[in-house]
Amino acid sequence: MQTSLLSSVNADRILLNDVSWETYEKLREIFADYSSIRLNYYKGLLELMTPLLGHEIYSWTLGRLVTILSEELDLEIKGLKSTTWRSQTQEVGKEADECFYIQNEPLVRNKLKIDLQADPPPDLVIEVDLTHSAINKFLIYAGLKVPEIWCYQDGKLQIYLLTATGYQESQTSLAFKSFPVKQIVQFMQLDLNKGENARMKEFRKWVREILSNQSFD
Repeated sequence: MQTSLLSSVNADRILLNDVSWETYEKLREIFADYSSIRLNYYKGLLELMTPLLGHEIYSWTLGRLVTILSEELDLEIKGLKSTTWRSQTQEVGKEADECFYIQNEPLVRNKLKIDLQADPPPDLVIEVDLTHSAINKFLIYAGLKVPEIWCYQDGKLQIYLLTATGYQESQTSLAFKSFPVKQIVQFMQLDLNKGENARMKEFRKWVREILSNQSFD
């Protein structure tokens, strides 16, 4: 295994320089059984991260909201949580916080293994940024050709769509069209008097009220 230069160490992450693809793959195998460790790889730069509790809470909650929204909009969905996505030709690899097939769900519906050389990337990935990554996640996802990213940070939800020049912020979602998805952050706020399921029930009711008054193309 190639020896790499330690670039920096923080409480929840380690950054390594000059890591070969072969070394990245070997480390990915070593840490495969450790869900508490995430690996981000971009052209020789490797970041090992340990997600914080708040990060996991918000990513799980936003993932639930996406699932409920897909049900209410009568859209099929395939959730693959923090699956590792990688491309050797682009020299990139990453585990999303949450990821989903929606538009391309029929193409991967019955698959237990997905190969990005033959299959499309996930239609939507979710990133929760409680602390900033040392690697630009957008560059990794652009290499993977992921069409849509939702970023949750500081109580706000931002939508980014892939274009010919990189990711551009958008007010609407490719996956959910004109539905006002940015407003769902109101159901992510922790509430001393309401548990998660109670908030999910309120969210479902809110979605149905919007759908009863509008149509979405």
